[in-house]
Formats: sequence, structure tokens, C-alpha cells
Amino acid sequence: MNLKEKESRLFFHTYKRLPLEVERGEGCYLYTKDGKKYLDMFSGLAVNALGYAHPAIIKAVDEQVRKYTHLSNFFIQEPQIQLAERLLSLSGFDKIFFSNSGTEAIEGTIKLVRKWGKQNGKKAIFGMSNGFSGRTMGALSLMDKEKYREGYEPFLPDFGSIEFNSIDDLNAKVNELTAAIFLEFIQGEGGIVGVTKEFIEALSALREKYGFLIVADEIQSGIGRTGKLFGFQHFGIVPDIITVAKPIGGGLPVGAIIGSQKVADVWTYGVHGTTFGGNPVACAAGVATLDTVMTESFLKNIVDNADYFRAKVVEMKAKFPIIKEIRVYGYMIGIDLTVESSPIVEAILQKGVLVNSTANTVIRILPPLIAGKTEFDQFLSVFEDVLSSAR
Repeated sequence: MNLKEKESRLFFHTYKRLPLEVERGEGCYLYTKDGKKYLDMFSGLAVNALGYAHPAIIKAVDEQVRKYTHLSNFFIQEPQIQLAERLLSLSGFDKIFFSNSGTEAIEGTIKLVRKWGKQNGKKAIFGMSNGFSGRTMGALSLMDKEKYREGYEPFLPDFGSIEFNSIDDLNAKVNELTAAIFLEFIQGEGGIVGVTKEFIEALSALREKYGFLIVADEIQSGIGRTGKLFGFQHFGIVPDIITVAKPIGGGLPVGAIIGSQKVADVWTYGVHGTTFGGNPVACAAGVATLDTVMTESFLKNIVDNADYFRAKVVEMKAKFPIIKEIRVYGYMIGIDLTVESSPIVEAILQKGVLVNSTANTVIRILPPLIAGKTEFDQFLSVFEDVLSSAR
């Protein structure tokens, strides 16, 4: 019985796995047991910020695992303190809570918002259409995608969805009872689509009028991926709460809720907690990740390389009408096609490059932040070959 057969026998059938048996990773590449080499251009869905086997991550994990791997949150732990200091200093926010994942950060934030809302006479919570918040019941309550929600009803009360970038829908639904609005400023699962300047201006004006909280979901777009610490920093507004996860642990599971002074005193001892959240090994890897990524030169490389890639795809668009649009926010990249993207993604895989299909027609590219022009050129060469064959 091979691994694929064992997987089918052992697991709930929730994942459509790629037909690869990975043996190891190095830099931006994965190596399979049959000796093949693959360029990974979606990096564990934006998790592996520094690629595979990065020396800074290995050093941090090795040093910490020799001290202790877990203490529980009854103990003050230096790796947690170090990561918290960095995130709060870089963001300018006031308080932090560590979780294990993005969906747990969302779930915890819902609790934080609910408690804040109870104190302020507000209860309605909104997500955005076409957004993705996670798989837990609270996260699903924020979303409108039936493929994720079907069969899990009923959802949490006093939740709703606002049409992304619709000022009319925003104005129609928000009022004095609104406690919070959750949004990805750049929708990842939704096809790498950014919020508009006009929508943000309207949202900001309504927050001023009604006093609700804005929650920035930075789980995919945070920690340097867009060339800034957070995606919202491209849009001229400061949220009240930030949720982060994915790249923050450099490949290890850790997430966080980062709160402004507005919510700093809402939680008190014992009202929220987690067994594994803020694992010291993951936090040590997070410190190494932030110290590597959050330098002026590193972030500039992301911006410069993204501009280079965008220009190359724009050139290709003139040659291949199948390319409808290219959307680039640093290393969050969506190539929107006039056809379904899955067959194109499969053909690219057969030529040794890993990308992702989302929103039906979009090729989603989330490279390791260490990727450079060499890796982008390799993808472009394969992509051009595939589009030429698809004519």
C-alpha cells in the first residue's frame, strides 16, 4: 500500500492532496522521493516566509528546543515576550494574545469584540463577501461562501456580510448597533483583490460616526508579504484590531490578536486562554522571521521584484489574451484568466512549478519572501510554455 492509499484509508477526506511525496525542502524548492525538484511559488499558502531550511529558523528552533518545547501559559516565557515586543513595536499597537492559527485568532477576536460590544451597547458583526476567515463556526459566520458554509447552519446570531467594495451596501447595513467589521484589505482566497480607496473612506467615516471596531485580517497579507508589515498600511487607515498568523512563525504554527488601546482593557484574567498558543519554539522562529524580514533592504527587494514580475506579465498579456488581469501587492499576486485556472495550474505543476488556483479563474502566487528574479523568471518561462501549448 503506497502513501496515497494509506492517506485515503486513514484520514477524513477533507483535502485534495497534490500527487507529490515530498522528502525535503531547501530555499524556494521542494524535492520529492522520486528525485524531482519543484519551485514552490505558494510557500505553504503564505506560511513559509523564509522558504525551507532557512538557517535563521533552524538556529532559533534548535536553540529553543534544547531549553524547553512547552511550559503552558501559567509561565512567563522569554520567546513570547521577545515576539510580542517586536510585533507591538513594529505595529504601534498596545496588547497581544498568541493563538495557534489564523482561524483561532479570528475566533478569539470575535470573543474580544463581543465583550467590547456588550460594554458599549453594540452587537452586530460583519464580514465581507468573497472573504475567507477560516473554518471554525465563528469564522464561517463572517463569510458568505456557500461551499464552506453549507451543512453547518445555524451560524452565530447578529452576524452578517457586506458586499466587498460596495459603499451602498456598507451604508445600508452599518448603524449604531454595529460592534465590528472584519475585512481583508487584500482578499487572498478571493483572488488577490484589494479594497478600494472610496470604500475605505466610507468605512472610516462610518467608524467616526458610530464608533465600531475595524478588524484587519492580515493572516495572509501580513509580515512583509506586501512590502510592508501589514497590508492595511497601503490604504491610509489604521484598524482597531489586527489578526495575524501564517508567515509569522516561519513555518511553525502561531497566530496573534493585536489590539489597540481601544480594546486593551477588555479582557481580564481567565476570560480567554489557550493551551498551546504562543508555543516557545514557534515564537522563537517568529522572532527570527521578523528580524530577517523587517529590514528596509529586505522589504525593498520584495517591492522591486514584484514590480519586475508585474511588468513581465503585462508584456505577456499582449501576447496571450487568456490573461485578463494581473493584480500585484508585493508577493501577493493574482493572474486572472479568461478561463478556469485549475488546468493551467496543473500544467504548470507538470513542468516543476507549484502555484495555486483560487476564485475559479485566478492563479494565485505567494512565493517565499526570499524568492528573487531567478525564481520569477523560472515561473514565467514555464507559464509562457504552458500558455503557448494551450492555444
